[in-house]
Amino acid sequence: MTASQQSDSNPSRPSPRPLLGRRPLLGLFGGVLGALALPGGGAWAAGQSKTTSGLESGSLGYFLFDPDSGRALEERAADTAFIPASVAKLPTVAAALALLGPDHRFATRLLGTGPLESGVLRGDLILQGGGDPALATEGLQQLLGALGAAGLRRVEGRFLYDTALLPELAEIDSGQPWAAPYNTGVGALSLNYNRALLSWRRGGTPAGPDALTVADAGRLPLDSVTVRPLAAGGGFPLLPDGVDRWLMAPPSSGEAGAAWVPVARPGLAAATLFRRLAADAGIALPAPVVGRAAGGAASGAAALAVLDSLPLAELARGLLRHSNNLSAEVIGLAASSRLEPSRPEPPATTLDRSAGLLQRWLTRQPIGAVNWNGLRLANHSGLGTGSRATPRQMAALLRAGGPALWDLLPGEEDGKALPPGVHAKSGTLAYVKGLAGLLTAASGRRLGFVLFIADPARRAAMDAALDRRVTATPAEARAWAAGAGRLQGEILERWVSTY
Repeated sequence: MTASQQSDSNPSRPSPRPLLGRRPLLGLFGGVLGALALPGGGAWAAGQSKTTSGLESGSLGYFLFDPDSGRALEERAADTAFIPASVAKLPTVAAALALLGPDHRFATRLLGTGPLESGVLRGDLILQGGGDPALATEGLQQLLGALGAAGLRRVEGRFLYDTALLPELAEIDSGQPWAAPYNTGVGALSLNYNRALLSWRRGGTPAGPDALTVADAGRLPLDSVTVRPLAAGGGFPLLPDGVDRWLMAPPSSGEAGAAWVPVARPGLAAATLFRRLAADAGIALPAPVVGRAAGGAASGAAALAVLDSLPLAELARGLLRHSNNLSAEVIGLAASSRLEPSRPEPPATTLDRSAGLLQRWLTRQPIGAVNWNGLRLANHSGLGTGSRATPRQMAALLRAGGPALWDLLPGEEDGKALPPGVHAKSGTLAYVKGLAGLLTAASGRRLGFVLFIADPARRAAMDAALDRRVTATPAEARAWAAGAGRLQGEILERWVSTY
């Protein structure tokens, strides 16, 4: 795969400018299918499992191949479409590495539209998001440190937050529970992975629970998110009460309690925390307002401070290891924007359209003859059931990423429950399990593989009965996942020992 590689999302950024230091990546918290009859016990044959409890009505598909030539060594239902779940993050990373380049950095900027005189900015201060998926409280503190070093103490104009580089969306997938912390808002200005911690202190407080943003720098109030006590007898411990407004039931017996929730307005969350931190640093800012500098492109504003993200390759390594959905969506949106660079606004206003742009680009790469019928990437993270890929198609996309992608795949040394020598991206939803990557066989030979296990009937029934108030995974789905995990392990172990 070839593409021009650029190291900056905005080549025309002002220069010279103060460059703030890096900060460590935070830990991330994370068609019709053919029927499958899996005989239990007995000697291993291709696709047979010694442990099949709960999987008899499911579907199994795989493709074992030479990663250099693409030649198949084993396959089963290799042209059957499966829900890929988070395995869909592989084509996202493959496209991003090619379109943006592994050294690409996402820049968060502070811009001023007027002169800084005697500690007063006589114009607007703009917090401009550059799509950094790992922007954290520490990064905002570094930006504020640069303002303090410049002597700024007050802003005469407005305090704007600019999210225009990417579309800002309230959630990734509408088929998830409202309180699912992995289904966050998405935008160019994200903070602490766009999650809030709703927390009751031990013994409770008269005002009820707190809404906090959490980073290595500690826990701080998140003013853009509100939470109120939930009246007794509601039946659910956590319910939405509007956008970034929650009702939370107190824990029993006066104990402390907490729950993670998604942040739907990430730009506002980042701006309100920045204002709070600024006040603590002795810098007075007005209430934040969404907007852009005069002219719409911030071209008339001077850079007061810039914070660059880690290189894309390092962000992608963390994304694949921790399977963070926000990171995948932001990186995917940034990559697809390179496919229509002449447009003044973001080319994709939805995740579906953005993923479609990357899909069309990927399937036109010189990776051999592949039947792409039925392939659908509904977003960049694989969250939800809208995406489809066959094992053979996903194998081709894995090959398209090449060593730049393969070298980032997590393995046992990264805390993954994988056999030694296996490096792969997993994908898990209720009644959906996938794994794709590379393995080193007992002979020392390196092989590529894609493995999908699913029960489409039970998944469809679960989707049909969706109640967005319910966050718990059904017990039977957890039992199914355990059986699927055992089957996955048996197949991997056989491949490793056989080849």
